[in-house]
Amino acid sequence: MGKLKVFGTIGAIIFGNLGTLKKAEKLAAQGDLDERDRLIGQFADEVCDRIFRAADVQMQIEGAENIPSETCVFIANHQSIFDALVMLAVAKNNRPCGFIMKKEHEKIPMAKRWCTQLGCVFVDRENPRAGVRALKEAEANLERGVSMVVFPEGTRTKNYPHLGPFKNGAFKIAQSGKYPIVPVILYDAGERFEAAEKMTGGTIHMKVLPSVTLTGTDRKEYKRCADELEEVFRKEIEEYHKF
Repeated sequence: MGKLKVFGTIGAIIFGNLGTLKKAEKLAAQGDLDERDRLIGQFADEVCDRIFRAADVQMQIEGAENIPSETCVFIANHQSIFDALVMLAVAKNNRPCGFIMKKEHEKIPMAKRWCTQLGCVFVDRENPRAGVRALKEAEANLERGVSMVVFPEGTRTKNYPHLGPFKNGAFKIAQSGKYPIVPVILYDAGERFEAAEKMTGGTIHMKVLPSVTLTGTDRKEYKRCADELEEVFRKEIEEYHKF
């Protein structure tokens, strides 16, 4: 399936469920966040199922037993434009679950509305002060029981399948409330969704590592964790791809 057809399918699902979006927004305005989260979680499951079926893509998760039921911070390497869908499927039993996303997505009105109800936080990577505010918003989500997904590379890898350097933000928000960090290594999502001109189907292989809990409270602690996990991810990806 070509990427344009996949985007068309996503668009059809999103615009075909405006009633669900309006209901979610109404529930949020009324303060019924639990029911809003349940409704949006069901919709997220439907989107993932339909897109993966349409693209003939399956997921093989090693270490699924390491996915906790409590609030956590998922970190994953970023290989393709559809990694958010992959991570929504990974976190199926850990809902509600939002994302830290680049601010450019906020400029798309329909994307902004859906992502806001999902629990996403938009971050301006060019504005350090705005970045601090976004991290505080993510921390508030965690306090409310919303798990967060962060791609610590900050953007998709420019040199698939090689890993980009990890930034520290994901580790900082986990540290603030001692939420477990759940590392998810995507080995070949880029091959399914990004490296080829069209999506030819197949299996996305990934591994969920045991969670990590930060114990210190200073910058050195979360930077150390970021550096150590970056090295773990790098070795795993290099071994998988044999380079």
